[in-house]
Amino acid sequence: MIEDVFGEKLPGQQYTDRKGAYAIILNEKNEVATIKLPHGYFLPGGGIEGEESKVDCLRRECLEELGWEIEINQFVCAASNYHYSIYRKRHLHSIGYFYLATYVKQVMNPVEKDHSLVWMSLDACRLNLFLDHQAWAIEKAIGLLDCE
Repeated sequence: MIEDVFGEKLPGQQYTDRKGAYAIILNEKNEVATIKLPHGYFLPGGGIEGEESKVDCLRRECLEELGWEIEINQFVCAASNYHYSIYRKRHLHSIGYFYLATYVKQVMNPVEKDHSLVWMSLDACRLNLFLDHQAWAIEKAIGLLDCE
């Protein structure tokens, strides 16, 4: 169930739903793993392909983007974001499923050459992530961790 919706759905625009799974991975300094692309910063993850499960999508995306094997620890939340995708050149309704995950090991070189890992503080995530629902999901994850 979608907990919150971000962005503005502009009248007269056609939006494509794009479901994706995203990892919230913290290091020992409580920095968040983000992916730098030519058009902005994002959480590791991406679009669910065909009948792929959210967990399988997340594992595949972390391998492709980072070359990492990850452990998926806990579902955090689901949120969506209306926005224009510069990369896809169309309006999207991005529906994100967010998971706390842990780095296990580097198993290969990243496949996606225009993606680079950037560790960011929570404050930097609030300011720099391209999609508001991703920054919000990090806040939700930190709240879960604080309750443990």
